[in-house]
Amino acid sequence: MGLPAFTEADFVLSQDKRDEITAGLTPRQKFMVEHWMNLHEVINRGDWDGMDEYFNVDTMTYDNPNRPDLGTYKVWKTSPQGLYKTFPPSIYRTLKAWGRGEDEICVLCHHHGKHTGGPYMGVQPTGNELNVVWFSWLRFRGDKIDHIYSISDVLTMLKDLEVIEVPQPVDPYK
Repeated sequence: MGLPAFTEADFVLSQDKRDEITAGLTPRQKFMVEHWMNLHEVINRGDWDGMDEYFNVDTMTYDNPNRPDLGTYKVWKTSPQGLYKTFPPSIYRTLKAWGRGEDEICVLCHHHGKHTGGPYMGVQPTGNELNVVWFSWLRFRGDKIDHIYSISDVLTMLKDLEVIEVPQPVDPYK
């Protein structure tokens, strides 16, 4: 997905932008998406203790085929912390949202940063931009997040950060 040009200010979502993202959702689904967008504001500030209020911290689980090591809230929480230090300004935003029933939403999100804070997968800081688009499916229990399943464009991320070289075929079937 080619992201249109953006500035860091685009990561602070106006109420108009939030309303656009949540248009068509039920009131409950809108609450859940707003909850997720509010969490991004907390993470973007590096407020690690403030994150806890958005989750069922004792039961929350996380699934991602690229990060099977991050299964519990306590362990998963270390990931945004590490990204914040490695890719300042490590900032997140929601681009689109969908809902299903009273306890599930799906969100398309964007994570931006610059590789200036420290090594990543053995690569010293390059100054390269991090622009990762990902989907998360979130399940709520009560008013808090209880499960996240995420899938992101890790291949492009690793290529952009110069962790791996990725051949770019003109036609992969020739």
